[in-house]
Amino acid sequence: MTSSPPTRASAPGTASPDRPAGAPVELYVYYRVHTNDLAAALAAFEQARAGQPVRLLQRHDNDPVFQTWMEIYGPALPDAADAERRIAAALGAFAQGPRHREAFAAVAGPGAAR
Repeated sequence: MTSSPPTRASAPGTASPDRPAGAPVELYVYYRVHTNDLAAALAAFEQARAGQPVRLLQRHDNDPVFQTWMEIYGPALPDAADAERRIAAALGAFAQGPRHREAFAAVAGPGAAR
């Protein structure tokens, strides 16, 4: 498994030169898990999450071999970079291929910078 290291620009709640401080960031990380590993991977996620408000979603499709999972680190998470490192380490044995990281900031609706 390869994992891109968290960066200041992509860590939730941090500012960068191209994004004003008033625009909180949410981090989305997605990867595939083999269906034989789902129970063990979910247990590893829950243990590594350690009660932090990190959401875990699965892609809505019918792939019989792999599920695509997505972790969501919201802007209110106190130390998202640390939480992501813990979870990435715990799921390293289960992720099939790389963890893909995407950072988004709200432009409209709740949480958007005004």
